[in-house]
Amino acid sequence: MKKVMIGVAALSLMSASGCAQANTNGDLNRSEIELIVKEYLLENPEILRDAFAALEIKEEKQALDSVRDAVFKDPRDISIGPKDAKVTIVEFFDYNCGYCKRSTTWVKDVMKEHPKDVRIVFKELPLLDGRTKTSRNAAKVALAAARQGKYSTIHFSLMNERSLTEERVMKIAEKAGLDMKELEKDMKDPALERQINDTIILAQRIPSLTGTPYFLINDQSVSGANIAELERMLNEELGS
Repeated sequence: MKKVMIGVAALSLMSASGCAQANTNGDLNRSEIELIVKEYLLENPEILRDAFAALEIKEEKQALDSVRDAVFKDPRDISIGPKDAKVTIVEFFDYNCGYCKRSTTWVKDVMKEHPKDVRIVFKELPLLDGRTKTSRNAAKVALAAARQGKYSTIHFSLMNERSLTEERVMKIAEKAGLDMKELEKDMKDPALERQINDTIILAQRIPSLTGTPYFLINDQSVSGANIAELERMLNEELGS
C-alpha cells in the first residue's frame, strides 16, 4: 500500500508540474490539477497496477542483464545439451526441495525430447541447508561427482531420494560407481564451496528468485514447479 501511495503522489506531482508549466496563463492552479489527477487515478486504478507491473518487468530485465554471464556462461556450471542450442534453461534448485523433485520429470523429458535444441544449466542452490543440514553436502557430492563424469547420474538419483543423510548420499554415490576416495578428496576442494557460495550470492541479485526451483528459459522466468507454464514458455521459445 505504501508503494502505491508513493506512486500516486509521484504521478500527481509530476502531472501537476507538467500541467502547471503548460498552463501558465490558464485558469487551473496546482491544487486543482492535483485533484484532477487523483480523481482520475482513483477512477482508473488499473493504470497503477499496469505501471507497477511494467516497472517490475523492467527491473527484472535490468537485473538479469547485469548478471547474464554469471547465469548463462559460468564455466563451472554443469550443463547438458549443445552450447549453441536454440533454448537455454537454467535451473536453480535444492536437493531437499519437494517442488524441485516434482519438476525433475519435466527436466528429464525435455532432455530426452529436445537433445539438439535445448541446453540445461544446473545451479546448485542449497537454500534449505539451514534447516536440513544436508542440502549443501548433497550439492558438493554432485559437483564432485561431475569431475568423474557422473553428475547427471548423481543429480537425478538425489532428486529421487527422500533421505539425504551423509551416509545415504555416499551410498548412492558408491552405487553409481564413483571412486569414493577421489570423491571425498574432491569434496574437500575449497573451489566447490566457492562455487556454491557464488551461486547463492548470484541468486540474491535476481529479484524474482525467492525460492527453489527457479527456472530461466532464455530470458523468461518461472518460479516453482509450474509445469504448464514451463511447457508453454519452452514451446514459445522453440517456436512450436
